[in-house]
Parts: sequence; structure tokens; C-alpha cells
Amino acid sequence: MTKRRLDFGERWSYAPALEANSYIKLRNRYQLFINGRFVPPKSGDYFDSINPATEEKLAEIGCANEKDVDLAVKAARRSYKNVWSKMPGRERGKYLFRIARLIQQMARELAVLETMDGGKTIKESRDIDLPLVAAHFFYWTISVSWKVMTGQGKGRCLFIKYLYFLPLTIPMPTGFSSI
Repeated sequence: MTKRRLDFGERWSYAPALEANSYIKLRNRYQLFINGRFVPPKSGDYFDSINPATEEKLAEIGCANEKDVDLAVKAARRSYKNVWSKMPGRERGKYLFRIARLIQQMARELAVLETMDGGKTIKESRDIDLPLVAAHFFYWTISVSWKVMTGQGKGRCLFIKYLYFLPLTIPMPTGFSSI
């Protein structure tokens, strides 16, 4: 009996993995994001973000000190007083919904970044973490709409914590966002 083999020649080759990181372009250095602008840290200090799988330096990240945090909190308070507190709840909900949609649209790239920056498997980042992040923003969109309709949410704030150990996928300073 003769064994038959399939021969596709050069027609079938492997496509690049969708989770490849070669298309992700990182800057050498990232500053702090305070008051709607990227600013250097007051201390001038930066720390290296290292890919735990390869021990490769990914980028330098601005290291916030007490002065930077104080500026971020003051900017958040001004933003609440001058913008967010005057904005109807449904408009705030639209911002949260848009953030959730952007997370969904960029989920693959964010998952690869999360894997590079934090050392998780791509499966966990892609299939668990990013869908949960988007789901949380969708939840707050619904919660804001419900609480505004029922009058329960007035004056509430959401505290956003900057995770220093995952700086590339969560590039925001500590601050407050009004709900």
C-alpha cells in the first residue's frame, strides 16, 4: 500500500500570528499624563518597563512623586468643578461608553501590550482581562445612566489608580473622575 501525502508546495505558508508584537511601536520614553498633557516628572526620574518573558527593556516610564500626584489631583478637582459636575449624566455615560468601545476596538493590541508589559499569557490578556476591562466601563455606563435617572449618583466620584507595575497598558496618573 502506497502512502499518499498532501503537497501544497509554496501555496500554504504560515501567516504571522495575530498576537505577534512586531507591529507594536513603543516610544523610548513615556511621560506622565496630567491635566490633559504629557509632562515630564518633577523629579526627573524614570523607571524601566521590562518584558518579564525576555528581560528586554520596553520603555522608560515617568516616575511620579508627591508633587506630580498633587498636580494630578488638583487638575482632577478643577476638571470636576469646571466640566464634569456641570455635564448631564447621560453625557458622562457617553464618554464611558466610548472608552469601552475603544478598548474593544484596540483589544488585540492592548492584549499584546499587557502580555509584554506584565508577563501574562496572551490567552489570559486577550480572552479574560481585556473583555473584563471593557465590561467594567459598560457597567459604569449603565450604572451612571440608572443612577442619574433615579437621582442616586449625584456627586459620586470614581477613583482611578495608576498601576506602576503595568505602565504601558494603563498610562494614566492617579486621579478622580466624576460619575
